[in-house]
Amino acid sequence: MLKTQHVIQILKSEKAQKLGISLAAALLGNLLSFLSSMLTPLNPQVTFDFSHLATFAIAITFGPWYGLLTAAPSSLFPYFHLAVFGIYGPVYGLAIILGKSMTGFFCGLLRGRMPTFLAITLSYVPESIFTFFFLHWMSFTLPPGSLTWESITVGVIAEGWVEVIMFSFIIDNMVRRKVVETAVLMLEIFIIMFLVHKEFLQTLLLLLLIALITLILFELVEKTIHKPDSRLPENKDREK
Repeated sequence: MLKTQHVIQILKSEKAQKLGISLAAALLGNLLSFLSSMLTPLNPQVTFDFSHLATFAIAITFGPWYGLLTAAPSSLFPYFHLAVFGIYGPVYGLAIILGKSMTGFFCGLLRGRMPTFLAITLSYVPESIFTFFFLHWMSFTLPPGSLTWESITVGVIAEGWVEVIMFSFIIDNMVRRKVVETAVLMLEIFIIMFLVHKEFLQTLLLLLLIALITLILFELVEKTIHKPDSRLPENKDREK
């Protein structure tokens, strides 16, 4: 009986720890979203959004429900930026939170069933399809010219896939503890950002802040993400 109670207490403490880390990651996700939107403003309604970096880190570490719990609050800045103060409005704009939550949940479901980078990439498929049909529908309800076909396909959808593919390899290298590879990948991303954004000092400052927040995010989940987890293919190979 005492042993059972001890196990229950441990499980409760682990859940509380995971909950706290997930909410902290959501806060960092909003900061990443804010900084990345300043870094590459493609147009008022299409900007880079790095909030999913926090979503994927937590979903791969803790599973689907924690991934959803991180994704929903970490999408608050995009929601206010693109919906409340953007063209979608506060009601229709809730689709942004729903779409991002879908990705966090599906990423957690796919973890351990395939390589990490593939699980992250495939988890974006439902949100991508949902976003496509949502924006296509919004293009008929908004004033003419607010959302063009090009801004939907080339802007929002393509930009989202570029981000997800980048994040998939960053998180995969983090799981495998490939520090050098992760650093090189981040450096390559930074160089691309420099080429896109012309203001050198502003770009440098934003990139340094994004790197710092990313390091803090990885530090939050480091102790848990490096524990042997039999569900991850990487650890299954080690056991063999």
